[in-house]
Amino acid sequence: MLKLNDYITPILNKEICMSKGKRILCMVLVVFIAGMSFIGCAGSWAAFNKSTNFIANIGGKYIGGVVFWILGGIVSPITLFLDVAIFNVIEFWTGNNLLAAGDSFEQIDKDGNRVTAVKNDDGTLSLTVMTVDGETTYMLLEQEGDDFRMFDAEGVLLSTYSSAHAESAN
Repeated sequence: MLKLNDYITPILNKEICMSKGKRILCMVLVVFIAGMSFIGCAGSWAAFNKSTNFIANIGGKYIGGVVFWILGGIVSPITLFLDVAIFNVIEFWTGNNLLAAGDSFEQIDKDGNRVTAVKNDDGTLSLTVMTVDGETTYMLLEQEGDDFRMFDAEGVLLSTYSSAHAESAN
């Protein structure tokens, strides 16, 4: 029966990994790559995506490109490592992304009506609908398991939806 060591030893004995410092680095890389191939959870890469978007959007198209080339090689690997080692693992096991709180989405339809959604720290989603006439409606969407509930600004339940019930109806 082959053991993991039977696969790693030939890699570490190559000329690239002969010095002690390089041997440790090679071992870390092998364990990291092997670990990545077995975890099965990719996550949303929030730290990496936020840092990349922030760097790319500094000072417009051309300045942002230059800044990205300068800082991207330093910041991107660090945030990628943090996502792999910490944030995506936490997101996989808890279902919550630590960096997603405060993320927002805004959509304007062809008539000029605006919908804004903001993810709250507690995992709920705050929705604001503003019509062209200036009428504003606030709602809160919360999820518990397969169940979704929507409340108005006063906390009155407006609607419920259960994906488990919907699947059994099909």
